[in-house]
Amino acid sequence: MNDEVKEILLRIEDLLRAMLRASASDKLAEIRADKRLTQIYDMTGERFTVSQIAKRAGISTGKVSGIWKSWEQLGLLIKKGKSYRKLDA
Repeated sequence: MNDEVKEILLRIEDLLRAMLRASASDKLAEIRADKRLTQIYDMTGERFTVSQIAKRAGISTGKVSGIWKSWEQLGLLIKKGKSYRKLDA
């Protein structure tokens, strides 16, 4: 792949991320308004396991997984193996 194609692909990726952020801003505001959802969102990534997040948030691992699935459908998260990561990560 030549440099021009790489540059175009990176630009497309940047534009898609900007579009996603704009469309997801309402949902992120809703998450930030809820202390428990904020905690789950902030802990989501490769650093904490679903069990650790569930324990700290005081909910079941199944509930955390369900929240992650709904956020994935909204485009806020990307599934990575058995876990999820935020798009900004």
